[in-house]
Amino acid sequence: MGPLLGLLLPLIGAMVFGWTVHGWYDAKLKLAASEAAEQTRQIVVEVTQQSGEALEAKLAELRANEIHTERVIRTETIKPVFSNVCASDDYVRLFNESADQAERKLSGKPADTLPGHVATSGRTDRK
Repeated sequence: MGPLLGLLLPLIGAMVFGWTVHGWYDAKLKLAASEAAEQTRQIVVEVTQQSGEALEAKLAELRANEIHTERVIRTETIKPVFSNVCASDDYVRLFNESADQAERKLSGKPADTLPGHVATSGRTDRK
């Protein structure tokens, strides 16, 4: 039994050592995979942030351009500039009145102004 034990102990020691080294190697692989995944996540976050900021900048530019364009067009439509005297004053007055009426219809504003006083309640002269 002595020689068998002499062979069995080194074999068991080699197996335990191999198992330990395998654990170290496996842990090293998991750490490398974890670090690679973290680097990939950071890259994706940076790209997403840059993309979002670029999109927000473009949207803000479009909104500013849209508001500016709308105001310019509105100004040109409501108050045209006649450089030549090809339209009479009556035509200009009628044009401005029709533009004001069209704007009131589109915006829902009343055509006539409302009276400035409030009706009293409980009046007995109602018909």
